[in-house]
Amino acid sequence: MPDEKTGRLDEEFVVQMKGITKVYPNGVAANQGVDFNLRKGEIHALMGENGAGKSTLMKMLFGLEQPTSGEIWVNGEKLNLSSPSVAISHGIGMVHQHFMLVPSLTVAENMVLGMVPKKGLFIDHAKAVEITKEYAERFNLHVEPEAKVVDIPVGMKQKVEILKALVRGAKILILDEPTAVLTTQETTELFKELIHLKNQGYTIVFISHKLNEIMEITDRLTIMRGGRSMGVYNTCDVTKEEISRLMVGRDVILNVQKDEARPTDTVLRVRDLEYVNEWHKKVLDKVSFDVRKGEILGIA
Repeated sequence: MPDEKTGRLDEEFVVQMKGITKVYPNGVAANQGVDFNLRKGEIHALMGENGAGKSTLMKMLFGLEQPTSGEIWVNGEKLNLSSPSVAISHGIGMVHQHFMLVPSLTVAENMVLGMVPKKGLFIDHAKAVEITKEYAERFNLHVEPEAKVVDIPVGMKQKVEILKALVRGAKILILDEPTAVLTTQETTELFKELIHLKNQGYTIVFISHKLNEIMEITDRLTIMRGGRSMGVYNTCDVTKEEISRLMVGRDVILNVQKDEARPTDTVLRVRDLEYVNEWHKKVLDKVSFDVRKGEILGIA
C-alpha cells in the first residue's frame, strides 16, 4: 500500500500494477484483478497460453490500452499511462512481436523517427548515424546505421527496435515474444544482449511460452491463465512441468514418444520456387522440396 505521508509505494519495485482489470465494450474480460511487479535489474517472464492476457496487460503498461480499474505505479509514482508517449516519458519501452519499422528508411532514420535531428528543413543524416553508432556501441547491439531496413535480417531489425526504445530513454523494456521469429543463433545473441542490459540495471519483461528459454534467461516469472495471475515465482524454484501445469490447469506431457514415420507416395512437389516481395527483394530463391504421405515435414 502507498505510504500515508508520501503517497508512494514500496521502492523495492520499479513497477507495481495493482488489481488491474480490463473489460472491453463487448463484455470480454482480458484481465481480472491482476497484480504484477517488477524489480530493477531483473529479467521477468510473463507467461501463459495464447489469450491468457499477457499482451493486454503489457499494452496497458505501455499506454496502448487503458485499464477498466486498478492502479499503475512506476518508480513509486502513481501514473495515468494514457498513451505510449506518456509511458516513454516515464522510461518504459516496448518491442512488439511484429516490428514497427519503416522498411524504406535506413536504420538510422528509423532510430530517430519522432525525434529527428534536423539541419535546416532537412533531416541531419550524419547526426542520425552518429546517434545510432553511439547507442549501438554503448549497449553492445550491432546494427548497420546506413542500411535500409528492408535489406537487413530479422535479428538486426529486432536490435533496431530495442535501440529505438533505449535512445528514447527506456529503463524498462517490454519484449513481446522476442524469439518467435529468430533463428537459434539470433536467439543466443539476443540473450547475451539482454544479460548485458540487465547488468547495467535495466529491467526487462520477457513475454513468452517457450519453457526452455524462460528457464535459461529469466530471474522471476509471472504465470497467467484466463486473464488472471496464477502466481509469481523465482525461476530457479520451479520446474517446467510445474509451469506448464499452472499455465493450462492440468498436467502436460512434455516428452512425446513418436513412432518412426513410414512415408509412402509424394503428395506435394515444389521445384525452384522464387518470390520477390513488394520492396523488390528476393525472399525465396530456387526452393525445392517434396512432401510424402504419412510424414510431417519440418521447415526451419
